[in-house]
Amino acid sequence: MRSASIVLAFVFLGTSVAAAQERAPARSAVQVYQESRHHPVFESPLVRLLDVRVPAGDTTDYHVHANHHIAIVIAGARTWDQRMGEAAPESASAAIPVGTVFDNASDSIPYTHRVGNADTTAFRYLVAQLLAPSNAVSTELPATSGLRFERETMGCRIYRVTLAPGQSTSSHRHAAPGLTVQVGAGKLHIDGMAAEGSSGESGPGAWWWRRAGTEHVLRNVGTRAVDIVEVDWP
Repeated sequence: MRSASIVLAFVFLGTSVAAAQERAPARSAVQVYQESRHHPVFESPLVRLLDVRVPAGDTTDYHVHANHHIAIVIAGARTWDQRMGEAAPESASAAIPVGTVFDNASDSIPYTHRVGNADTTAFRYLVAQLLAPSNAVSTELPATSGLRFERETMGCRIYRVTLAPGQSTSSHRHAAPGLTVQVGAGKLHIDGMAAEGSSGESGPGAWWWRRAGTEHVLRNVGTRAVDIVEVDWP
């Protein structure tokens, strides 16, 4: 995975990436949503959402990214990335922190690569593929919403909030459709969520694809802090 916004430090893990690749021979490339560790969980004319889970020591098959995307890390691990036709890196990257949002805005598409998990823990992230713009007229949410604007990429606005136990955001309206993701432990409750699809679960990795015009309140009803990322579609 590559991102224009993240610089990854490289560390030697004792076992070379080349050795790991010998245990994971190359196969013919498939579309990313057909790769067995990339699980399609929602699709609309605007977005295809993939729940990606790479077990410790495992390697994905080569897969094709034909769309730009935004991804949110749910469980970090040390990984390596190899483009088809290029030499493998000699070592794996440092683990990307939980909650990191990365994208492939700087990449020319389509491109083909594979990803290996060089760690002893599973690697999990959600990928939202940009299939089409919503063309909704929207502006940046005000600071009074309780959300912190992080950045804009490919027309998508990314917001983040950490709620202490008992804390909540103010009621805020998302003029554009988009994604709400819980990225850390805790107990999140949402008042007024108008969702076209959701994970149907709670805890880290719980997600909702919001309808345009959703007005809601994010509440921490547990005893631990809750981290949330919200993405507004272009």
